[in-house]
Amino acid sequence: FKPEKDRYHLYIAHACPWANRAQIVRKLKGLEKFISLSIVHPTWQQTKPGVDDHCGWVFADEDTALSSTEGFGSFKVKGIIPDYVNGAKTVRELYEKVTDKKVTFSVPILWDKKLNTIVNNESSEIIRIFNSAFNEFAENPDLDLYPESHRERIDEVNEWIYDNINNGVYKSGFARS
Repeated sequence: FKPEKDRYHLYIAHACPWANRAQIVRKLKGLEKFISLSIVHPTWQQTKPGVDDHCGWVFADEDTALSSTEGFGSFKVKGIIPDYVNGAKTVRELYEKVTDKKVTFSVPILWDKKLNTIVNNESSEIIRIFNSAFNEFAENPDLDLYPESHRERIDEVNEWIYDNINNGVYKSGFARS
């Protein structure tokens, strides 16, 4: 996947800490003009009503009020951005467009608009891609968020953050008691 202007698109959810870090690195490196963005509604919805019970990320516009799958609340969200690249209504549609394998329909997704496929959906890999692969397009190419001299320590801290902070959001979000 060659770095090219306007070739890539990032899909995120502000409710997902891993997706947010991809968006943060995109911003810090100054890649907004080169890597476009879609942001899903923060409440999960059924992705194929009448077909199965799967609930996941959906695209909406700022004027669409959605309630949770449990029926709590109904609200509009400012700052969400529909999928104008593929016209998908759900993140699930993006995955099903490229594979028929059983996968987790997660964000972030780095999408290749030229090849119509998923480049990567692992936030730690996406932020490393953004950190260096797009430097020729970045407004801040000299900003190195993963310097060689600090990588071992960064990896140690990331391991702690993964379990105690980022994954903690999901542990509490999916808790039943």
